[in-house]
Amino acid sequence: MKHIVILITLITSIFSQSFSADTEKVIKSKLSKVTVFMQDAQVTRKGYAAVPKGTSTIVIEGVSPYINQQSIKASGKGKFTILDVQYRYVYPEPIERNTKKLSAIDKKIKRIQDSINDHSYYLANVRAKKKAVDTERGLLLNHPLMRGKAKPDSLDLLKGTMAFIEKKLVDLANRYLKISLKEAKMVKEQTAMNQRINELRLFKSNLPQPAPNQPKHQVLVAVTANAATSGSIEISYKVNQAGWSPWYDITAKDAGYDIELIYKASVYQNTGEDWSNVRLRISNANPNRSNIKPTIPRWYIDYFRYVKREVKKAGRYFKAKDARTTSDMAVAESFDEVAEKFLPVAGMVYDYSQKMQNFSSIEFDIDLPYNIKSDGKTHFVTVQKHNLKASFKHYLVPKLDKDAFVVARIVDWENLDLLVGNANIYFGNTFVGRTVIDPSIVSDTLEVSMGRYRSLAVKRTKLKSNTKKQIVGSHKLYTATYQIELRNNSGNDIDLVLEDQIPLARRAEIEVEVTKIDGGTLNEHTGLITWDLKLAPHKKKTITFTYTVKYPKEEEITGL
Repeated sequence: MKHIVILITLITSIFSQSFSADTEKVIKSKLSKVTVFMQDAQVTRKGYAAVPKGTSTIVIEGVSPYINQQSIKASGKGKFTILDVQYRYVYPEPIERNTKKLSAIDKKIKRIQDSINDHSYYLANVRAKKKAVDTERGLLLNHPLMRGKAKPDSLDLLKGTMAFIEKKLVDLANRYLKISLKEAKMVKEQTAMNQRINELRLFKSNLPQPAPNQPKHQVLVAVTANAATSGSIEISYKVNQAGWSPWYDITAKDAGYDIELIYKASVYQNTGEDWSNVRLRISNANPNRSNIKPTIPRWYIDYFRYVKREVKKAGRYFKAKDARTTSDMAVAESFDEVAEKFLPVAGMVYDYSQKMQNFSSIEFDIDLPYNIKSDGKTHFVTVQKHNLKASFKHYLVPKLDKDAFVVARIVDWENLDLLVGNANIYFGNTFVGRTVIDPSIVSDTLEVSMGRYRSLAVKRTKLKSNTKKQIVGSHKLYTATYQIELRNNSGNDIDLVLEDQIPLARRAEIEVEVTKIDGGTLNEHTGLITWDLKLAPHKKKTITFTYTVKYPKEEEITGL
């Protein structure tokens, strides 16, 4: 008897543990924070659960279908122990489609279609009558008497026959008109019924459709507790279909002033779960790149042996990310314009951004809630603002472009942790164009193109009077002179770099000599001539340079 009691107790314990182990509890969770990497993102979800005694499984639904299973991590607070974390997806029970409304529409369509079918028979009958009238009139008009081939016995008979034919033709015409009007009316009715059927079918196709039977993506957190308790469960995981790219706003009031640089993150996500009321962290890390230190392999050398091979070049396809725009949301409120003067200046996101440096990346914590839907649209998150010391140079290449280009030369930029990205350029509050910031250069000064400067007039002319060809001994000499006229039409001094060029010879027997450059500096390797000039307001300046090309007289020169 004692053994039986022990056996029953053991079986009961096993069944109890088995039931407890299979207990699943689905809890509600919501996103609390998101770390957006250059590619992908890390999402954190948090929920609260009542944990039963023994072993059970907490099920967290609503996770992204693009989840990286190896990245799932769980933690919690409460008197329980986390045993395991897994991922799974399950197909929900199919939803029955509500056919009541569809049935009513189908009945209407069937009723109208039956009417069209009946209508078609009557319309065919009308058209047959119309055809009979045409046939009767044809027979009458083809009568021998109408064609002048019959010989009437008397004049009275002829007159009677003509009167009959006239009356008959009039009767046929009236019948034809009546039938034609009836046919037109029936065709119009049939067209209206067909149009009604098309409208009903279109309405039916636009009725709300039940959601497709998509799988539910879940994270399972196995826990165990010595007694029933409650607590919080937090999971984090990496998802694809998200990321950000750098974007900048550069604002300059005028030459001689500092420039304002706004550092923004162009964030997008199409992860399948909306980021609602979450705290964002922007990171310049890329978790997809390998973190394994490279090892240099052995480097062998050998004799060269030429082997002829056919090499097919693989085509490459580069897809440019569309820089996508955000939809603006405006809240209109009426208030006194006088009262507006006493309102404080609206805050900016960079006031709530905190920069953090860790051993491998830079991160920006945004202490504001954000809502970013899973729609792939771009959202601009401002992460930093900098006032930078800058000097402005104007670059002019009149051979290629009549406009000068303003370049801001920024110093002390190395600690800004900038990345290659597009930038909007503003002078004051006016948008003047776009440029590219490339901080990958190894230089103490970062040069940023600020756009065109149209207050500088330029005219580049080849002076025909000083351009000539002549033969000297066994050589030909070609001499060319160019004149560049400049005028500063602005009210400010202009610090200008002017560039032009002379040709370079590919052969030793062709000699190029510069005879005049008006104070410019010649780079003999590139043929580039540079003038560093300062122009006072409304002042003019003329630059002239001359070069001579000497080559054998039996040859002809191309490219001049």
